Amino acid sequence: MIFENNTAYQTYRVFVSIFGTLGMVVATSPMKKNYKRNLLFLGGYAIYAIICTFFFMHVWGFLSFLRSVIITISLPGVITIYMTAETSVSRHIFKCLSQLLLSLYLLISVTLLNTLFQGSLLSNAILLLSGYLFAIALEFFVLRRTFLDINRINTRGWSILSLIPIAFFLFVMTLALYPVHYTQNPAFPLLFYLAGAVIAIIYYAVFQYLQTQYQYQTDEQSREILEMQIKGIKKHVEDTKQNAEEVKLIWQDTHKMLSAITVLAKEGNTKSILDLVSKSSALNHLTTPTHYCSDPILNATLTAYLGQAKNAGIAIEHHLAIPEILPVDPAELSICFANALENATKACAELPENERKIIIRCIYKPAFMFEIANPYKGQITFGRNGLPASNQSGHGTGTRSIMAFCEKHDAFYNFSAAGGWFKLMITL
Repeated sequence: MIFENNTAYQTYRVFVSIFGTLGMVVATSPMKKNYKRNLLFLGGYAIYAIICTFFFMHVWGFLSFLRSVIITISLPGVITIYMTAETSVSRHIFKCLSQLLLSLYLLISVTLLNTLFQGSLLSNAILLLSGYLFAIALEFFVLRRTFLDINRINTRGWSILSLIPIAFFLFVMTLALYPVHYTQNPAFPLLFYLAGAVIAIIYYAVFQYLQTQYQYQTDEQSREILEMQIKGIKKHVEDTKQNAEEVKLIWQDTHKMLSAITVLAKEGNTKSILDLVSKSSALNHLTTPTHYCSDPILNATLTAYLGQAKNAGIAIEHHLAIPEILPVDPAELSICFANALENATKACAELPENERKIIIRCIYKPAFMFEIANPYKGQITFGRNGLPASNQSGHGTGTRSIMAFCEKHDAFYNFSAAGGWFKLMITL
């Protein structure tokens, strides 16, 4: 029993499938942080879907509307989600088509089960709504993290992967367009669920592949961060050795000076003693170590990387209000600062020496926020995710490390370029 002649039920089924699919896609999508804009887009689409469904079902009838639902309802829904989500086109196509495939399979499966058990309109309606609510809850609470991880995979194979849900989508859509003919075949239920099992196995293999890719890229990123840490440690050791040599030389000079002062004192030559002290290179080299904050790890990082920038002829302007107790692990925060300062130093190195400057600001009330700004040469382009794009091999490592830090600590970040200045702002 397919209930083709019951317009009210068919309208209900269309609405549940439309908004159920929309909920499934939203549940697994990394949405933009502009919630008002997202609500405007999604609300506008909901109104459009309702008006469009009533109009075309009244004019064309249910079966004609079903055959055109991809163009009239599904495609605008895919575009709407794309406008509200932080994802690329190929990733979005793969995900949306996969969700549409699952939705169509769920729709046919519910109808088939209700028909086989000779259920009523009410049982079919309840079963359909329950199925979509369960799918949305499952994807949001169980599968959302997996989808978000997969969305961050940097691979060029998304277009090819999208062919998988396209092929299955066309197959299932064919079943949805002509349900009566297939359900009258006694072997249809077995073939239908066998096809579902095949689809599930293929998707399992695809997701295993994507998970492997994500793990590989995560490990690669961790390796890069570890190498950066090792590099920082080596630099700190070298700086320590250099400081030790400088202290040794200063002590030698001081010892010689004291010997000379002793001789002059015995001779009562006070004027010569004063001249010797004022001209002493040993005392002139005695400087107070730079103190940026109370935390020794972060202070050492700022000292090392800001010192490196100064040695490169870069003017440093800092306004730092850093609390004694940091909101995150000092080592992780230090790596984030190190990456940002290293990127700023590289950008300034491409400029004439009189234009090189880094401005670093930090406050901790009402929230811990720091900003690093530097002038830049050329043009900076940003990807859809708001990150500066780089086509050069080996570039972008620092940015990926900063993003890993922000994602781990759920920090707000903003990259911007305006008026010849590039700025990075992070709020914890």
